[in-house]
This record gives sequence, structure tokens and C-alpha cells, in this order.
Amino acid sequence: MKRSISAVVLALIMVLVPAMSASGAVKAGAPCSKLNAATTVFGIKYKCIKSGKKLVWNKGVKVTTSTPLATPTPSATPTPSPTPTVAPVVDSSAECKLPVADGRGDVSIGGWPRISERSKTLGDVTATVIMVDFSDAPATMTPAEALSRISPAQDVFKEMSYGKLSYNLKPQLKWYRMSKKSSEYVAGGWTFLKHRDYINEAAKLADADVDFSSTDSLIILANPDAQGMGYSGPAFAAIRGAGLTLDGRYISNGATSAYDLNNWKSIWLNHEISHSMGLVDLYAFTRSNAADRYDGFRFTGEFSYMGFSSYEANSPSLLAFERWNLGWVEDSQIECMKSAQLTKLISPVQAIGGTKAVIIPISRTKAVVIESRRPLGIDKALNKSGALVYLVDSSIQSGIGPVKVFPSDLASDPRYLKAPRALGESVTVEGVTVKVIASDASGDTVEISK
Repeated sequence: MKRSISAVVLALIMVLVPAMSASGAVKAGAPCSKLNAATTVFGIKYKCIKSGKKLVWNKGVKVTTSTPLATPTPSATPTPSPTPTVAPVVDSSAECKLPVADGRGDVSIGGWPRISERSKTLGDVTATVIMVDFSDAPATMTPAEALSRISPAQDVFKEMSYGKLSYNLKPQLKWYRMSKKSSEYVAGGWTFLKHRDYINEAAKLADADVDFSSTDSLIILANPDAQGMGYSGPAFAAIRGAGLTLDGRYISNGATSAYDLNNWKSIWLNHEISHSMGLVDLYAFTRSNAADRYDGFRFTGEFSYMGFSSYEANSPSLLAFERWNLGWVEDSQIECMKSAQLTKLISPVQAIGGTKAVIIPISRTKAVVIESRRPLGIDKALNKSGALVYLVDSSIQSGIGPVKVFPSDLASDPRYLKAPRALGESVTVEGVTVKVIASDASGDTVEISK
């Protein structure tokens, strides 16, 4: 070990100590052997000169060395990374988004995006409520009692939208007396202009007390005891700028109540406001069999409150296709079938999450829809669970059958209570056969072929 260390020390000394001349250390006056020889030691350059008869190193000159500036090596110009190509987002459900094709401009079973003047369906919606009575029907109940007739509608919208819509009633708890008798407003039936004038009169009566600048939806709640208002409390759904402007706010959506509120209760408001969102009537406007009390519901039975609008209906929840059109069901929750065969689990329309419908396009305006129903929420009275199959046709107007539930056996099942397909059952519609091969709390697994 000592020998190794000594060798290292010796090497260092050899590096650090300047070279010695053959005759000894190089310094001023020291003898040198060759005239004009030069050497540099510790930064001083010595020259061998003749002094008398001897050759010696002179005093030396300090050598100034300048450190050359380093010439920077040019950096290689980086090769620009190619701009990543972003694949276009493909809407896999586009083929199943039926267009507005019924010739109307206010409501439609199809249309993406929805008609621009329709009420918004996501987030907070402020519904200003104005209460009116009449000389022939003065209110005897308090405004708060009247409000309670419609307030449950707020929770129904939360349920239908999976919490995506907060429809908030903002009432002016005061009765305003209209200028005419109740029956005079509806004499001869409502027209759009008569309806708008009625709404405008009520709004003007309340204008001194109400700030309409944040109103999204305007509800005129008539005295529920006013029989003269009849049995039609319609939606207000203006188009092409034909709405009202109040306190600088353009309002194209709302509803007015009538005496039938006593029958339909608060789901009346859900039905009418869903019109103002763009949905169609699923019941029949005309009767083909006056003797059949259910004939008016021959298209969809007691499914969807846009048909039989009652809490006592078999299954009043909105259809999956309706919820999709309103933005409450996401595109990712729709299976738009393009293959000849498919097996798919569909989760109940009443539950949050999962695939909500399989849709099979038949033509540009027509599609078969399959969803799953369970006795949950306002559908607690559902008679039979299973896969509900129906045909949607956006070329057919409201009230004429834009949606038809299958199978339909009006003679033995006029309310469509048996329409959902249970385990092992099947139905064929427009060349599409749907069979339920599994069914439990998670939904219905269907086997589809076309």
C-alpha cells in the first residue's frame, strides 16, 4: 500500500514541478548550456545569455497568456416535431338522431340541437309564477295553497333529468284580478295570439311587484276553482321572436293553468313545460273509438306523462328517447345499432348510469327504440317490468302518433300494461326482432337481430 501511495505522490510531483535543465534549476543567473535557448517556468520566460565568459539565464519576462474565447459550437437546429393529427370526433349516435321532419316549428320528437327558442333543460331554470283570479271566480284559497298544487313538479323534473335540471318556482304570492271573466278568455278555444295576450295581461298586472329580468319560464297560475277556464291549460311555446319581452327579458316559454289542474295535479306542469322544452303529445288528438275510454292513449298506453299525464298512470316516466332529446341522457348512453345482430344490457331508464337505450335506425326519420323499465320513482305502479320496445317517427306530428309502443293488443291490453318484454319474451317491429335473454335489477339484456 505504501509503495502505491508513493508512486502516486511521485507522479504528482512530476506533473507539478517545472522541468529542470541538465545543469540545475532554471532561475535568473543560473547557468545554462546553450546560447539563446529559452524556457518558461512558473509563467516567466527565461533566455540563455552570455554574461562575461559564462552562459546564464537572464531575469526573464513574465508571459501574459490570454484565454482564447471559446467559439461556441453551433447548436443543431432542432427538427420541429410534427403537429399531431387529431382524429375528428365521430358521433357514433348521429345516425339515430332523427331530424325535425313534421313541418312544425314549436315541438318535435326529433331534432339535434333542439329548436333554439325552446326552454333550456340543463342547470337552473327560474320559473316566475303569477297568480290570477277573476270576477266570476274570486280566489278563496291562499296563494301558498295554490302554489302547493304545482310545487311537486320541481322534484319530478329532478327525477326525470337525473338531477341535471333544477326547475325552480319563484312565486309572487299575491292574487291579481284579471279584467275579464274566466270563460271569456277561452271562449272559442285558445289561439296563440289569445293565449299570449292573456299571459301579457297577467304579467303587466304583476309588473310593479315582479322583476322579470331573470325569468326563464313564465307560469300563470289561475285560481284552481275557476271552472270557466275549462279543461285545457296549455303550454306557451313561442317561435320566431313571437314571445314576450318583460323588463328587457325575452320570454318564449311557460304555461297557463286551467280547471283540469284539479284532475292532473302537479304533473300537469311537467307535461306542459316539457312541451315548452320541445316534446310532443303522445296521446291521440282524435278518437277512433268513442266507446273506448283508453282510445285516446292508443299509441303509447300509460307510458310517459306526455301521453297519459297522471301520477296514477302505469309508468309516467319520460321515455329514454325523450330524455335523450332533452340532454338528460348522454350520447354515450345510447347504443346506435348498425350491425345485423347485437346483444346488450340496458339499464332501467329510472336509474342513473348505464346504457339507456338501443336504437335501430330504420330510415332518416324512423327508428326502433328499446329501453328497460322498473317500478321505481314515479313509476312505482309499473304493472310489468321488462324491455319496452317502441317506434319513433319524427315525420309524424304531435298527437298523431309520433311514438308507438309494441306489442299493441288494444282488445286485451288497452293500457299497454303487458307491453314490456320479460325474460324469454320477444317482439318484432319493422323487421327488428328483440328478445330478452336475461333480466334482473341491473336491467334487461336483449338479443337483437334485423
